[in-house]
Formats: sequence, C-alpha cells, structure tokens
Amino acid sequence: MIGRGRLWPKGFTGRVTLVLVLAVAVQFIAGTLLIGAGEAHIQRQGLGKRIAEQLVTAERVVTAVAPQDRAPLLGSLSTIHLQMRLVEGAPQIAPGIAPDAAEIARSLVRWEPELAKNDLRLAMVRKSPLVLDRHLEGALRIAPDVWIAFETNEPVAGWTPLIRTSLTVGIVALLVLGSAAVLVRTLSAPLRQLSSDAKLIGTTARIPFDEQAGPLELRQVSHALNLMQDRIEAAMNQRTQALMAVGHDLRTPLARLRLRIGAIADEQDRAEARSDIEQMTAMLQELLEYFETGDLKQDYEPTDLSSLCQTIGEKFADLGYDVDYRGPERAVVAALHNSLTRAIENLVDNAVKFAGHATIELELTETHAVIAVQDGGPGIPWADMKRVMQPFERLDIARSGGHPGMGLGLSIVRNVAEAHGGTFELSRVEPTGLRAALVIPQKQSPEIL
Repeated sequence: MIGRGRLWPKGFTGRVTLVLVLAVAVQFIAGTLLIGAGEAHIQRQGLGKRIAEQLVTAERVVTAVAPQDRAPLLGSLSTIHLQMRLVEGAPQIAPGIAPDAAEIARSLVRWEPELAKNDLRLAMVRKSPLVLDRHLEGALRIAPDVWIAFETNEPVAGWTPLIRTSLTVGIVALLVLGSAAVLVRTLSAPLRQLSSDAKLIGTTARIPFDEQAGPLELRQVSHALNLMQDRIEAAMNQRTQALMAVGHDLRTPLARLRLRIGAIADEQDRAEARSDIEQMTAMLQELLEYFETGDLKQDYEPTDLSSLCQTIGEKFADLGYDVDYRGPERAVVAALHNSLTRAIENLVDNAVKFAGHATIELELTETHAVIAVQDGGPGIPWADMKRVMQPFERLDIARSGGHPGMGLGLSIVRNVAEAHGGTFELSRVEPTGLRAALVIPQKQSPEIL
C-alpha cells in the first residue's frame, strides 16, 4: 500500500498520464520484440536467398575449370556481402547445421534445392569476444576434400538491428505519449477549472457554473453545484434575516431601558444597569457584524492598505492606547474596504484589551498582502488556536478578565479573509505575545511609492 500510494498520482491528469505511460511502455516492448523478430526473419530469408544463388553459381563455375584455377576464380566471385575461398581438406567449422543457423539453412535449401545434395555446414560466430554481433560462417563441399568456405560481412541477428528498431519504435511511442498527454491535459482543463471554482463556494459571491460546457458528466456536476448553491444561499439568507431581525428588534427595548434607568434612585444600581445595557448592545452589534461579514456582497475598490492601517492605529492612539505601524508608506490593492477595516479594528481591539499595546505590520509579497497585528500579551495556547476562531468561542482569560463580547471577533476576521479569497492565521510570539495575520491575495498590482 505504501509503494502504491507513492507511485499513484493524486490528480486525474497524472493518473491518466501514468496509465498511458504504462500502455505505451507495453506497446513499446511488444512492438520492439515483434518488429525485431519480423525484421530478423526477413533478413534471414533474404540472406538465405542471396547466399544460395551465389553458392550455386560459384559451385558450377569452379567445378567447370581446372583445379589450379579454382582458388583465384572463387576469390573473384566474392562480393562485399559474402566472402568466399577454396579450402582443401576439412574446413575449420563443426559438421552439421548450428541450431541458431537452422532458419538460414532452410532458406538456402528452399531457394536452391540442389544444395541439399551436398554436405553443408553452417554456424553463427563472433569475430571478437567484445563484439555482440554475430556473422554467418559456412562451408559447402563440391568434391572430396574440396570445400567452398564462405562468411558474411554483415552481422546476422545482432544487436545493431534491434537497437535501430528500438529507437524507431521508441520515437513513435514518445510522439504518441506526448500527443496523448497534451490531449488529456486539454480534456481535463474544464475539470480543473470546476475544482478551482468549487473551492470558492461559500467564500465569495455566487460562483456561476456553466451547465452547457464540457462533457455530459461535467455538465451534470455543474448543474448539481448550482442547485447546491441555491439551497445553501436560501438557508443562509433565512437564518441571517431571522437573526438580524431579532438583533434589530432588540435595540428598541434596549433603548427604552436606557431611558428608564434614569428613574433608578440608587446611583450604583443605575450604573450597573447602564453597564449591562451597554454590554448587551455591544454583543448585539458584534452578532450583527458577524452575520454581515459572513454574507459579504460588496464590490472591490482600490484601497491604500498603508493609509488604512495608520488611520486605525491613530484612532486607537487617540483613545489612549499604544499602537504603532510598521510597513510601506503606500500600498494600493483592490479590497472590500469597509469589511477589511472592521477586521483590522477587531484585531487591534483584541490586542489592546489583553496586552495594552499593539503593532500593525504590513508586508507585501508578489501575490499577497499580509496585515499582521502583534502584541506582547499572554497569547493563546497552541491547543486553542483553531478553537478561538470558531463562532461563540471564548477563552477562560477573556471570561475572567471582564471583557464583554460573544466570542465573534476572530470569526469576523476569518470571514473577511475568506471573502477576499485569503486566510487568517494565528501564531505565538516568544516569549509571550500573539501574532494575528490577515493574508489576502492582491487583486491588482500594488503601488508602493
């Protein structure tokens, strides 16, 4: 299972390409063996025919002249393909037909049946131990103790033809594989686009999936995703409208209570009642902001992140908090201005509440803008990092510290980050402190002057 998991690609294109590679590899091996065997057979048949014709001609000519003229005449009958010489006495070749030369022997006899009447010897030999190619050597007896010895200059059934065949088949296989890989990637492009768009569901405005493009299965998936978005949007709208209506309606009785507490005679009771009302009002406002940021439908607008961060820092500084800014003097990107302002303010508000001071840092990369708020407070335990970003989650230190709220501040920041197609990250600062980073992609190239 481990080996299979490492070799088996995760993506559709990779898997189909791997299957094609295996298929082409099998085709390459089979093609090489079959074509090599066919070429070897054709070569042996052609070689047998050519040798048979030359041997019969040489036998007839040599036997028709005087014995002293036979050797020179036989030498003149040699060609660049076949060398022949006259041998008196036993030739230096084993009697009979070697097994690997049997096919050539059958070809010789088939083309010239009279060769079967004479003693014929054939063998496949190497000219050098370092050379893998083999050549055909043979001898044909034309008279008692008189032989015509012959040898082919070209290799028979050697590695050279097989290598040439392998290269030819390999080039064709690579061309087929390359063309198939391009086609597979082209065909899978709509699927990759569908996967990329599906990841944005719930993080941005509605994603319209084209139900008319691509193969039938892809169109069916697009239709199902559109229906799913309709159901999700309807359910979210009903929930949000109901809760926002309750939140807005509660403001009226709270306003009446705020007026009536003036009739309370005891000053301490009046102050405590006013504090409770203010806390409830803040909690309702936080709840409404959470639902608003969870359903953002604003338009992107050019936003100077540097100016925005400095303005927020100055706002908290006017309230007596220690807030400073580190970053470029100008950085214009396309963003949801109001929502981004609310998110940064939430991070700075958390920092000054728990640490008394905050540092706003702005960093730009080639693709993203990172807005981080860092403090030197008690921080958050690693085990609680993910939990605190969930709605209505508050740490014990927040509850015991007398900080009002419903635990929605970080959830609002995460909603804003996701609405921008970005992420929200929390990390500890050693020895103490917390760094909350809002990472958003740049919708347009920043301008830094």
